Amino acid sequence: MELQSQKLIVPWDFTPVSENALLYALKIGQFSDQFSIDLINVVETGGIFSKGKLTEKEASEKLKADAARIKEQYDVEVRAIVQEGSIFHTISEHAFDTEASLVIMGTHGIVGVQKLTGSRALKVIAGSNVPYLVIQDAPATERIFENIVFPLDYRVNEKERLRWAIKTATQFDSRIHAFLPYATDMGIQKKINYNLSFAKKHFEVHNLSFEVHSAAKGGSYADEIIKLAVDIEADLILTMTTPNLDFTDYIFGAQEQYIIANNAKIPVMCVNPAMV
Repeated sequence: MELQSQKLIVPWDFTPVSENALLYALKIGQFSDQFSIDLINVVETGGIFSKGKLTEKEASEKLKADAARIKEQYDVEVRAIVQEGSIFHTISEHAFDTEASLVIMGTHGIVGVQKLTGSRALKVIAGSNVPYLVIQDAPATERIFENIVFPLDYRVNEKERLRWAIKTATQFDSRIHAFLPYATDMGIQKKINYNLSFAKKHFEVHNLSFEVHSAAKGGSYADEIIKLAVDIEADLILTMTTPNLDFTDYIFGAQEQYIIANNAKIPVMCVNPAMV
């Protein structure tokens, strides 16, 4: 299935992971009648992340040079945008204002000072009205998103993640692997069973190929998700951010920060409860 048009946003920080994100954008664009790509560089105006960064003029000149090189190398016109602000808000605001379909962002994982403050990628994503595809490596094969791991739990807002699972699997002719957490509480298990039944019905209506897997007893659900993705050679994990994230979630709680920065370097699509 092809989409009529897509606007894709690629945050650009002049590193190899930005180029990897662009390569994903180019592949995704092939599944559309038409598409456009915005490269956006955020010149941060304050805080520890602004130290030693390029000025707005320097960033503009460098981004224009990259846009020209991309035109020559990939035969694709991209729009080069430099904005001052906070990376935690500016990218999502630009995506919302331009009615973007998807933000494709490269991440370096949880490194340096971020070990203390949590995944920077998760902070950028939280609260966005546009889904984010977070990648680490370049696409490994010609096809993308052949197998999607779809963690399915007890939350009432699972319907939004289901909508994106169906949309993505339909677009890329993917096989969905629904993954259920281990639950001992009967009330929680009942909610999981309801969400699974609801998901199955919609997979069948849309003629999608799917399998159901269950997590083993004990251990981290996030770790189990990554393990399944590695075992089945999945090339996408579709997750939902924790509602109302706060500082303690970034340090201790939110499992999605570890999924986003997974060591297997599997791309992760993040949907926010705010999108419901």
